Amino acid sequence: MRPGDPLAFEDLVEDYDAARPSYPTALYDALGPLGECLELGAGTGIASVELARRGSLIVSDLGPRMLARGLDKHSGPAVVCRAEALPFADDVFDTVCGAQMWHWTSEPAAQEVVRVLRRGGRLLLWWNESEADGQPWWDAQQDRLEAGNPLYTRGYREVDYNAQLGEWFTTAPPTLIRWSRTLDLELYARWLRSKSYVQKLADIDGFVAACLDDLREVFPDGLVDEPFVTRLWRFEKT
Repeated sequence: MRPGDPLAFEDLVEDYDAARPSYPTALYDALGPLGECLELGAGTGIASVELARRGSLIVSDLGPRMLARGLDKHSGPAVVCRAEALPFADDVFDTVCGAQMWHWTSEPAAQEVVRVLRRGGRLLLWWNESEADGQPWWDAQQDRLEAGNPLYTRGYREVDYNAQLGEWFTTAPPTLIRWSRTLDLELYARWLRSKSYVQKLADIDGFVAACLDDLREVFPDGLVDEPFVTRLWRFEKT
């Protein structure tokens, strides 16, 4: 069971688009040439603009409202679909990408990606993860989430994707890219609300208010320094 619902994002488009973190330039540099590329779970296009500069891009998402917002930022082919049922012919893509999305998929998604990739094609997956573990404000936030959403655990996305996908692909160790961003408290509140597992809480307003109170003590100027690691996984079809 997942701690949230992927279709919850359809009602969170504004907050998601405004407050979700982007990805560092070093991430895109590490991807290499993309060729004919399919982006899964493109959402509001946070990664799509940069991907479109590096290959011939088709974007997809299971949420039409999220996908429509992404198309405000870049033009190109788009399709509403799930990764488990891709409406494409066999062996048509050089690259399939997924930013912050593969944890929403089930096993048939891997089989579908193998089907649509050409021999030697790559599946590239990446996530932003907070590196604030051990900081009291972060730990208190995670404690509240675990108490308020029984399906949530702070390490729920800590998955060995090489073990999960090694049956279908040649694997490699993940690449880690560390970076940070600074955002004000208003934007941080929107960032919290954009998370599907926060939307499962009984008292979302109370949760957000308590988290902001913690942050005001640590960041009295109202600017939150948020550290991240972007973890990039690479898989190749043999």
